[in-house]
Amino acid sequence: MWLGLRRISSLRNIRCNSTLARETAERLGNDSRTLSSRESRLLPETLRGRTYRPTLTLNPDVAQAVNNNITALHLPNNLRRVAKNQFLALKENKLHQVPHTDLEIDAHIATFFLHDYGSIFQVLTDLKNNYGLDFQPKNVLDVSMGPATGIIAFNDVMGPEYRCNKDSVILSGVDMQKRAKIMLSRQYNEVSDELVKRESEKSDETSDDLQDNIEEGNDLVGEVMTKKIKIQTKLKSFLPIGKQYDLIIISHQLLQHERKFPMEVDQNIEKYLKLLSPGGRIVIVERGTPLGFETVARARQIMIRPERYPDEYGKIPRPWIGGSSIQQSSSSTAEDRENSAEIANQSECDYHLKVIAPCPHHRACPIQTMNPNFYTLKEGGKLKFCSFEKAIKRPKFSLELKKGKLLANKWDEQDVEMTNRKQNMKLAGSGRRNGNDYELIHFSYLVAERSMNDKQTIANINEARKNSASETSKYEIGSLGNGTPLEWPRIINHPTKRKGHIILHLCGSSGNVEKWIIPKSFSKEIYHDAKKAYKGDLWGLDAKTKMATRSEINFEKFKKLEKKRAQIAKKEKRAEEREMTKRFNKITEDEQTNNVDINNMKEVSEVYGHYYNRRGKL
Repeated sequence: MWLGLRRISSLRNIRCNSTLARETAERLGNDSRTLSSRESRLLPETLRGRTYRPTLTLNPDVAQAVNNNITALHLPNNLRRVAKNQFLALKENKLHQVPHTDLEIDAHIATFFLHDYGSIFQVLTDLKNNYGLDFQPKNVLDVSMGPATGIIAFNDVMGPEYRCNKDSVILSGVDMQKRAKIMLSRQYNEVSDELVKRESEKSDETSDDLQDNIEEGNDLVGEVMTKKIKIQTKLKSFLPIGKQYDLIIISHQLLQHERKFPMEVDQNIEKYLKLLSPGGRIVIVERGTPLGFETVARARQIMIRPERYPDEYGKIPRPWIGGSSIQQSSSSTAEDRENSAEIANQSECDYHLKVIAPCPHHRACPIQTMNPNFYTLKEGGKLKFCSFEKAIKRPKFSLELKKGKLLANKWDEQDVEMTNRKQNMKLAGSGRRNGNDYELIHFSYLVAERSMNDKQTIANINEARKNSASETSKYEIGSLGNGTPLEWPRIINHPTKRKGHIILHLCGSSGNVEKWIIPKSFSKEIYHDAKKAYKGDLWGLDAKTKMATRSEINFEKFKKLEKKRAQIAKKEKRAEEREMTKRFNKITEDEQTNNVDINNMKEVSEVYGHYYNRRGKL
């Protein structure tokens, strides 16, 4: 194996090879690039509210590093076998599991890195483009289980020339940090300032220190000695103390145990909010599942407490007592601390939060159930949750992973197709049937901003809150908020196209889920733009018919159903325990009488395995 990292012959080549970063930097901002013929037909409000449209592509240099220096170290079938098990574990547990061994870590990168990168890239790109914000953070923190995925995506969004202070907390151990070093080293943003200076001084001639005998295009494959790699990002295993950041990216880290929802979410979001500097933004990305959405919705609830402001409309920053510098009573929990000074200190609080995206309002989420278990009930099949999707092109390592019979079919071994050997033989090595070279990623997210904490800003917030009590500040069904992208309704389902009219399902500025109908006779321009709209876009135009589409969730009904299911599960568990106890006693008697039959070994293993698994869950 190759034990040394090849020194790049020219820093200019790295910058030129960062094709994605350069193209992204040129595309960002609708006003800064030439519009295509199709885009020129759209109204300005539509252009301003559109999400980033092109199919995402992973930085080719990073993809090459993953393929040559990470996945190439293992036999392909071993990698696929572990990837299959990780998919099954994710389906069963609904949450990512921490990888431990080298093979598990590399399979985790091959399996989940592309999905996480795409979702973070899309969120950061829209944050930079759509809201008229000054998005140039100087101190960035990424917290994830993967190889500094948030920093890699951030570098590509900001372009190869952008430099700032970056910390990445990787919670999967030192081995994952080594992989992160390899991948980050292939981005121009991570080249040390010293080498950049030397390159600029010797732009017309090649530095002797960087010369080697390796021809361009001959990519070295093998293991890398990461100790000699120097990058700008500081890799950490624990959250820093006493430091604040302008941008915090949190990926799948608010909830590690489903049964601890929502307490674990409350504790973790408080921990991260304390690291956010005035004027900074926090980005939370979770899987596009009911559990991921409920995690994000709970974090939003903790930040802005909509239940305390039932008559307030608009996006007036909300006080977060837990982060205020004003001395609070020393209560045992964050909830107690907030409640103890909730009313008295709101006007004096110097920590305020505002939701940037995806929500166009600060009212209670109309589709939040506050209990992810409701979605698994038979009656919960019609419950909706907020998630978004994006297509991303699969690089070589992802395409290779999908080949072979292990991942060519469904991962359920009980599937009929898995037992059909002839069919598996035909599929082996060809990937999934009717497969594409891209995949759809589904994610839920939240972007929030901390307001400045100077006296004038706090006074302005308190004044706006006093004025919001008037009837004129109320947003009715069909409102566009204050007329800016921050409060425009957001399309939360794919537009329904009917003959002669388009139906948009929106999360409205009024705090309700709304249905807007746009017939062609209403406006040809608006009708055309509605046809081109996409799930996740902001909608800043009018419609002919506007109505609320969703009644309130019957929480009492679902609580009773969940309680009934819990009782049934408890009875089944007791029955299983009684059965296992009987079997265990029988096995013990047979051992004492030396009447153990080798044919009963399967039963013995089942009984002991049951008690072992139960001990692990305690």
